[in-house]
Amino acid sequence: MKPLKKIQTITEVKSTKKTPLKLIKGGLFPLSQREKRVSQLWLFCHATLWNNQLFSDAEVMEFKELIDEHFKGSRNLEKTFKQLIERVCLAKRYVSRKKGRYISKPVDWLNINYKNGLKGTEKWFKQVQLQRADVPHYNEGISILSLAVLQYCEVKSLLSIEYYREKFISLKQFDLLQHYMNTVVHLQYTNY
Repeated sequence: MKPLKKIQTITEVKSTKKTPLKLIKGGLFPLSQREKRVSQLWLFCHATLWNNQLFSDAEVMEFKELIDEHFKGSRNLEKTFKQLIERVCLAKRYVSRKKGRYISKPVDWLNINYKNGLKGTEKWFKQVQLQRADVPHYNEGISILSLAVLQYCEVKSLLSIEYYREKFISLKQFDLLQHYMNTVVHLQYTNY
């Protein structure tokens, strides 16, 4: 008579079995609202500031971690998201006004401790807010862009694209129209 084989329990099988882990882009769990906003802000920054550059997945993860620092302590993610979009626009316009100005590489510019980066635009945004108290439509286009991007992030609609396209054209805000269209393409077709 042959001796019986020892029957392993499920936990013993799991502990001895080595299965390779697969990385599935997008993860197993849905992203939190904050993670979504961080990813969406990264895509906006990429489309607006570095649209002619390619970045590795590792670099993108690092950039998102840097952006996430700007959301820490926020009680209203949508408000923070729109404010950061406006600040990116202010920086882009600042750079575009004079030859020789530039936006530094993302690893620096997105760092919350880099005073000449996204952090430094906080003062500019506060000045715009003060100016809007006296002149309500001051720099209105960047507010409209922040709302347009937020809405497109929520519901990807062709009607929304057409509405904001016409809005930017009527306001003669062609730079913002370009930022919006670049962002739509990034949000629609980029897998970050």
